[in-house]
Amino acid sequence: MRHTGRKRFWKRMSILTLLSVFAVGSFAGVSQQVHAVEQKSAKLLSEQQAVEAAKKWMDIPAGYQYSYGLYFEPYEEDKTPYGAWFLAWHHPDGSFISYKIHPVSSRLLSYDRYDNDTKPAGTAPPIQKQMARERALQFLAKFVPSEERAKLMEPEECTYTRYGSPRYGIKFKRVENSIPFKNNSIDVVLGGDGKLLHFVRHWYEGEVPDASKIMAEKAARELLEQNAEPTLYYRETPDNLQGKYKQKYMLVYDYLRGDPQFVDAISGVMVDKYGTLAKPKQPIKSLKDLPLVAAPKEGNGIKGTFTLEQAKAAAIHFLQTTLKDQLDHVYLEPEIIPRSADWKDYSFKFSWLHKGTLVEYATFEVRVNPDTAESHFRGEHPLPPVIDDNNTQRVDVATAKKTEQTVKKSLELFYFQSNQYDDKAKEPKALLLYRFVHEPGFVDGHTGKWISLSD
Repeated sequence: MRHTGRKRFWKRMSILTLLSVFAVGSFAGVSQQVHAVEQKSAKLLSEQQAVEAAKKWMDIPAGYQYSYGLYFEPYEEDKTPYGAWFLAWHHPDGSFISYKIHPVSSRLLSYDRYDNDTKPAGTAPPIQKQMARERALQFLAKFVPSEERAKLMEPEECTYTRYGSPRYGIKFKRVENSIPFKNNSIDVVLGGDGKLLHFVRHWYEGEVPDASKIMAEKAARELLEQNAEPTLYYRETPDNLQGKYKQKYMLVYDYLRGDPQFVDAISGVMVDKYGTLAKPKQPIKSLKDLPLVAAPKEGNGIKGTFTLEQAKAAAIHFLQTTLKDQLDHVYLEPEIIPRSADWKDYSFKFSWLHKGTLVEYATFEVRVNPDTAESHFRGEHPLPPVIDDNNTQRVDVATAKKTEQTVKKSLELFYFQSNQYDDKAKEPKALLLYRFVHEPGFVDGHTGKWISLSD
């Protein structure tokens, strides 16, 4: 198991020491955590107050004009229990700056700056990596309260080029109770001149599970070895052949949505890679296994509209008549795509099968009018993927699991918050999970050998 004790403690202490040196300005009035209970739906800051708060966090450069402000209700845009003011300024040359301001505390949630690449390039050489790190720490001290900075690990850094100019990306990951918190971080991107181009705070503010109640590592290992189960499917791999992109597929065992992969460290319940409850394994069936579905004639919904279940029946009937020679290549259960405010049609995403096996990312969409139940494809008439695989040898899931367990030898304990919002008005709670730690890769579905992506 990975331990996150004394060594990580000193890494965090080194950040705090640096921040005490580079701190610029106080955090008076906003250092206290603001929770969802303090804001039900009323926005406490007016647009003008949010604008003034934004200017205090980062000056507006000369030549920029205020464009607009939008208020996002809780769970509307960022799926958080608090709303946000989104504020934008633009420059006549096409450059722009945007802020997201917390509507209760006025703290900065995110900042983005885009400088039009038609501007004359500067002659000054780019700043060095160490200087970029120091600048990032300065912004961290300015934007993030001390109680949150105390929960940050030593940053991960990368350099890259965008629009022909160097960029410095710096990520400060979060820990709680000396346990890493996946997907929670403070991210900073600087330009080659040290200018702040991007800042964002990914931070769960709810209550975290009690780490004193976790099960023993031995029990977690046994549950993972018994219950973790990958799926056999065709994985798409890009292949550059004679300078042209060509889709190729290989048969693998790996984890898809719904597959039991992690174990809750307190309850022992298995969850998938998104932190949602794992689904019982079901045989893969095609639309050919389904009796002919009748098209609905009259809507059972409000004002005679067709319900979701009726729309699904209409979509399946449409495929049974339109793709009648390919039904054995279409997976029985479609994914339901949530409707947006500006698109009233029901949408269903169907997956292609190859010889009864799922094909990754090989999908097409059917849309159904809620007033008439008329169905149509989104885009062109779909065609199944072309897969050149005549190898009839396949290993079973037990063999695949055995291969996995020879590679995945250590356990990691971590906090995790799902980004899957089943309830539009409720933020998913943080989980405390165990998982096997291993190099990135998967099991070859034909040979049972481990394929390392690190190679």
